[in-house]
Amino acid sequence: MAGEEGPLPEPPPPTKKEEDEATTIVPPVNPTFSFGTNTKEESQPTTSGGFTFNLAPQNTEEVDDDSSDDDEKDGEPLSREVLQRVLGLKRLHEQYEDVLKQYAAERCELEKRYREKTGPILEARSKVVKGELEPEITEEDKKTIAQAKVADPVTETEEKNIIRGVPDFWLGALGRNEACEALLEEDDIDALKYLVDVRCIDFDDMKGFTLEFEFVQNPYFTNSILTKTYHVPNLIDANGQPELEKISGCKIDWKNPNDCLVAKQVHKKQKARRGKNAGMTRIVTKLEPRPSFFRFFDSIKLPTSSSKEDDDDDDDDDDEEAIRDRIDTDVELAFALRNHVIPDAVLWFTGEAVDDDDDDEDDDEELLRSINHGIMEDDDDDDDDDDN
Repeated sequence: MAGEEGPLPEPPPPTKKEEDEATTIVPPVNPTFSFGTNTKEESQPTTSGGFTFNLAPQNTEEVDDDSSDDDEKDGEPLSREVLQRVLGLKRLHEQYEDVLKQYAAERCELEKRYREKTGPILEARSKVVKGELEPEITEEDKKTIAQAKVADPVTETEEKNIIRGVPDFWLGALGRNEACEALLEEDDIDALKYLVDVRCIDFDDMKGFTLEFEFVQNPYFTNSILTKTYHVPNLIDANGQPELEKISGCKIDWKNPNDCLVAKQVHKKQKARRGKNAGMTRIVTKLEPRPSFFRFFDSIKLPTSSSKEDDDDDDDDDDEEAIRDRIDTDVELAFALRNHVIPDAVLWFTGEAVDDDDDDEDDDEELLRSINHGIMEDDDDDDDDDDN
């Protein structure tokens, strides 16, 4: 019948070239890179304070394909030859990851084996500090003691006042480490005089560790041990980028609210707004937080990707940034204790482990003054020659 259109012709089958192009990998125009295993924007490591961390990857079942669709629209497809090489590189990367897994497993066993050897040594150190053990010293040590200006041995009548162990050992060690010293307040010093041991206990699977601070009886709190625990799945191969799953502190049982170092009592006047006492003024006592080294033992709730998606307010962003800064400082201190202060405690106590940056700066300034002084003298000589 006139005016009727026949069926549309079927499209020709795709050529082999078109099929190949349809199956090639399309790289994103602006690829992003991140340390650790996370690639989501919300789990990028922070950079404040010179120390960085990653949050542990979140388990998500739903995957948003919009970003991949955008990448496919914007990028140029790889050729067959390059695609083949990229796939080959992925296979090499898988082999590399397999070797790293073997390394992590063997290192975990190695850590356990040597922990059995270092454990008794650290236990002996603890006893010496507490005054429960007198260490053996070499002939060279005896000469050093003889040449040093030290007090004479105590007599039997003075035995009651004898100094036992090494007083303020851990206070001195902590105070000389930059990460620890930054959190110390003047009121913390007396409480830390009762600190007699600091230990790091790694998990058996090496996916975290617990820091233990042991105190003798003191007028501040009833706890004999304060703890802080870190769950770090990639502790073995963190490479400066620990992935945190959880940070757990402990409750400090303060003996007297007036001696609480992490909060102070504040008395405020408050007027009753309702009821039979409306308009009357009363005194209300509140606790306000204050800076203290002992706030290190607080638990910290890690920010999650879901909380960031739900809260778009600028104030919420500021709060999350503050939390991340706090985590950054907290983790820096934890790893400073685990990797430096605890293993080398006596060197921190004596000051030998302290960086020599300040001395180097003094030397540089002295050198610069000498150079400038020499230049000035040369100028004076030149002026004298000109006058002649």
